[in-house]
Amino acid sequence: MDDAVLSFHELLGAGKSGSVERCAKALEQGVMMVMEMKEADVTKMLTVLSKCVTEGKWDKASIPLGLNDPLEFLGDIEIDAPLAGVHLASIIAELMKLEALSFDFLLNAPEYFRTDGNSAQFGCKIIKKVGGDVVDEHVEVIEKLMTDNDKVAHATARDLLAA
Repeated sequence: MDDAVLSFHELLGAGKSGSVERCAKALEQGVMMVMEMKEADVTKMLTVLSKCVTEGKWDKASIPLGLNDPLEFLGDIEIDAPLAGVHLASIIAELMKLEALSFDFLLNAPEYFRTDGNSAQFGCKIIKKVGGDVVDEHVEVIEKLMTDNDKVAHATARDLLAA
């Protein structure tokens, strides 16, 4: 584990010029890879990533950037890898628990994800994985992500979360 963290730190150079872009690309590629793998592989990736984040060896500013492509292509990936959404929700939930990512980053996710990617339902998956009490800020984000179809099926964001 320590060798993996050291390798990421040496390769990505957190805090140095260009590190946000390097960390974002590394996260993007890692997430895209494990989205098509087994849960055990996601857990291994999260173990290393969590240690990198908590030890300051990963630029937190890179995290929302590194999640853009996984979110944008989630629907396409789920065609061949049905658990991709569950895996991505687990990754995002863990990053939220580490306080490396705020839930409202979804409001700036790629447009296709927000309009056609069932973003409100995906946000609900994340909130359920985070666990604990549902906070008003999370409900507000879900509400903003709800499409007209979501609003027809569920009167409020809390109803969608309860579904």
